[in-house]
Amino acid sequence: MKTIWLISFLLSLIILEESDSAENPNFSGEQLAFKMEYLNMTVAKLNFRIVDAASQNYHLEVHAKSTRKASLMFKLDNVYETYFNQYNFLPTKSVKQIRQKNIQHEMNFSFNHRKNSASLGDSISWSIPNDCFDYFSMLYFLRSQPLNDDDSFSYHLDSEYIISKVAVNVLPEQEFIKIPAGKFRARKLNIKFTRVSQQARPWRTDLLTNRLAAPGSEVTIWFSDDENRLPLKIVYHQSKIKTQIVLESFSRGRQH
Repeated sequence: MKTIWLISFLLSLIILEESDSAENPNFSGEQLAFKMEYLNMTVAKLNFRIVDAASQNYHLEVHAKSTRKASLMFKLDNVYETYFNQYNFLPTKSVKQIRQKNIQHEMNFSFNHRKNSASLGDSISWSIPNDCFDYFSMLYFLRSQPLNDDDSFSYHLDSEYIISKVAVNVLPEQEFIKIPAGKFRARKLNIKFTRVSQQARPWRTDLLTNRLAAPGSEVTIWFSDDENRLPLKIVYHQSKIKTQIVLESFSRGRQH
């Protein structure tokens, strides 16, 4: 009798785990193309691509390249790679190849959530909370959430050594927005970043990372209210002049 009960219990856990993971969107093979706007001008193009989903991890590759006109003010041609868990979306590794006018370097970060630590190569390490994402894994984590009216939740963000507490509020109103990728019914999120670590970053970071995850900033995100949960528009309120990222096109499934 005990054996039958134990088998039934284990089977119920397996079924529960499968049903929970099935609620998450499948991002395998997805490609997203964005434009970044500043001072009413397109200053950069961002291309997101899920390269593969192996060993329970997604491998996201992001290419950010400044437009020709914007290159007169600043120039970037950066590649970001983030590996994050398919189920809890916590990052395991990230690689950055930075090619800016004032910064030229490659950086490799590792995340050990069991030991609550992150590291840059073999030289620098720091503590992180249990629920700590990097910027790109955070975006996919938010896409995995049900996002019901007036929901609120929090977690932490590691912006390269600087830890912030992130407070998310799902706004009750739904709206239709028209962007280059099409017209969508959207859910709107308000996100605030509050710095909790005190030490300064021991290295210079790139322009995009500094702008996207600056502590003390506030962000509004519109997600499509459908099974794809596409990030349609992201607006950063860091000063009187806003920066926004707008979805231009997307494709799903493996590309041949």
